[in-house]
Amino acid sequence: MSFHLTSLEKYFSSVRQNRLYFYILFLLLPWFVPLIGYMMWGKLYFANAGVFLGGTIINLILCLLANQVNQVTAIYVSGMYPEAHQTLYRVVAWFVVYSAVNVIILYLVLAAYDYIGLFGYSLDGGRLLYSVFCILGASLIGAGLSELAYTFMQWKTNQLELRQMEQQQLRTELEILKQQVNPHFLFNCLNSLSILISDAPATAEKFVDEMSKVYRYLLTVNGPDREESLVVLDAEIRFIRSYIYLLETRFEDGIHITVEVADLYLNGQIAPLSLQTLIDNAIRHNIVSAGQPLYISIKTTATGQLEIKNNLQKRMVKMSLNNAGLVSLISRYKFLFNQAGTIQVKEDTSSFSVTLPLIYT
Repeated sequence: MSFHLTSLEKYFSSVRQNRLYFYILFLLLPWFVPLIGYMMWGKLYFANAGVFLGGTIINLILCLLANQVNQVTAIYVSGMYPEAHQTLYRVVAWFVVYSAVNVIILYLVLAAYDYIGLFGYSLDGGRLLYSVFCILGASLIGAGLSELAYTFMQWKTNQLELRQMEQQQLRTELEILKQQVNPHFLFNCLNSLSILISDAPATAEKFVDEMSKVYRYLLTVNGPDREESLVVLDAEIRFIRSYIYLLETRFEDGIHITVEVADLYLNGQIAPLSLQTLIDNAIRHNIVSAGQPLYISIKTTATGQLEIKNNLQKRMVKMSLNNAGLVSLISRYKFLFNQAGTIQVKEDTSSFSVTLPLIYT
């Protein structure tokens, strides 16, 4: 008895896993089972409560068992014709298999009913033929519904694979960015340092100190032993102040960067190197000169976000975005935070701003 209950429980569990199939099955059974009962016992099926209840329960169990056999054959057919363009082959194969299986089961069941005289049933050739035609019609409907369920499951599988591919691409972009140390920035720093050594030794010493802080942080967030994907804003701000010193030393009066971050938000978390990415993006796409200085502000908003804003003075020659640019940063936040990490980008005639979410865990 326990074996049968366990098997029945497994069956209903497998049906529930595919909700579309679940709805199809239990929308069809309420009218299909009484139809079978009427074809077997005629008016007596609805006139006698005992025949109605007993016949319905027995026929329902037999229908579920027949359906289980159909499920197995359906999997076999879908394995034979798995391609999208093989719809016709699948439908025809399902119809033939369902018809054969269900007609054989029907005949065996009716023969057994006739043999034991279940509720006074006797095998009638006319009703048997009529039942066969009904089974063929139901098999055709079942073949169409099987194709619908198969197409839906294939669509779900394709959507899942597409999301996995997108996530893998974002992971790849993130890893590329984490491993990237801009060689042009290093070259410019060394070039500035060579000039400072001869012209301003004291400044050169501080420049080396700030440069070491910058690269120490880069090694920290890009290191092979790093497990976290986020950094606290406090650490990022300390890094960016050293980075700003290098930039202001290099561009002198051509760039002015201010940082106004409320202490309340210093424990918030962001993706590492986000501020460097946005500052580099502003420098890459705007004129930076003493005559047209670039002003960049980094500040927290009243809603607990981080706004990076610069005046707009676009270069005449457009620079192409690469993996270290704004597009990649948006992809990183999409991968790390989904909707919670949406980056807001605003541009008008005089300014360009990017608002980063701060994550609290």
